[in-house]
Amino acid sequence: MKIRIKGNSIRFRVTQTEVAQLAAGAALRDTTEFAPGRQLTWVLESSACVEMESSLDGATVSVRLPASAVGDWARTDSEGLYGRSGALDISVEKDFRCLHRAGSPDDVDAFPRPN
Repeated sequence: MKIRIKGNSIRFRVTQTEVAQLAAGAALRDTTEFAPGRQLTWVLESSACVEMESSLDGATVSVRLPASAVGDWARTDSEGLYGRSGALDISVEKDFRCLHRAGSPDDVDAFPRPN
């Protein structure tokens, strides 16, 4: 899972395996350690929510996606899921293979580029 934050927007890029995990109901979780004992955790999960939801609890950022939308997205060529939670714009996109760095280790589980 790759994460980009800019202003009031957050974008997640997820691999084929991660999309399959979300569609199966598993949560994706990653942690960035800034210093010993000082970390920030990211959680991306599908849930029974109707619209995207986000929360910040201590040092954990959570984004919940409607399970029905995740299932449809996982089965199609659709690039991403987009929504808002309060003032936060949320994008969750399939991670496509790089155009300029063919063979990059990041490309191992990336989606083939659409035509």
